[in-house]
Amino acid sequence: MESPRSALLLTCALSATLAVPGCALFPGADRPWYEEADTEALLAVLPDTVAGADDYTLDIGVGTGPEGGTATLLTYEVSASPAAVRATLSTPGSPELVVVRPEDGQALLHDPGRVLGAPTDWVRGDALVPSPSPADVFDLGSVAEVVALLSGMEGVEPGPAETVAGTGTLPLHGVLPALADGADPQGRAVVGPMLGEEGSGRLDVSVWVDSEGFPVRLESSGPTSSLWLEFSDRGATSFHVPNGDEISESVPT
Repeated sequence: MESPRSALLLTCALSATLAVPGCALFPGADRPWYEEADTEALLAVLPDTVAGADDYTLDIGVGTGPEGGTATLLTYEVSASPAAVRATLSTPGSPELVVVRPEDGQALLHDPGRVLGAPTDWVRGDALVPSPSPADVFDLGSVAEVVALLSGMEGVEPGPAETVAGTGTLPLHGVLPALADGADPQGRAVVGPMLGEEGSGRLDVSVWVDSEGFPVRLESSGPTSSLWLEFSDRGATSFHVPNGDEISESVPT
């Protein structure tokens, strides 16, 4: 897993004006922003909203949405001070896996059961992280590509305003074109994992956009799999990074 300022550059705020050449996102200043928001303009700026912030929490669910449970849940907490990432992987029937990656440092594996034989709850060492590691479950580097693909949604319909993760949003629902044989290889590589092994078929997608044009939540569902991503605590994510006597070096077997 790379540092939060390299592979994990997932989010950024748009400029205060949210200016898009040739269009206005919110033409009616005296009404709620979502009532007159230009949906095409919102989709157009999506790719520009996912490259820069270094302080946020991202939940990724594979399976059904949070209301109905999920097969796999991966939570990435990205902190700017101290610069570190904490990844928590939860899968049914398996112990929770927690790994902290300080910037420019080796992974710190949480081992409260002392299974590794170390005298502390945290053990240092990249080689100790079991498979699948949090980085193997979902390629965070592809989030920006997924968001960019959403700008090509077809048949977009806005829904009623909703509050997601404590933020007012406008949901946009649509469909991504099917990835038939001969489709763009890069697009297939990005969307394929969401559709299943065949990488083809209808993909229903939804994005909940806030007043800054930021995609607070993304959902997709294909014939064999579904995926959702939700951002929260932007600018307010922090956690304790183990240090000193809290950490043991890896124990030789």
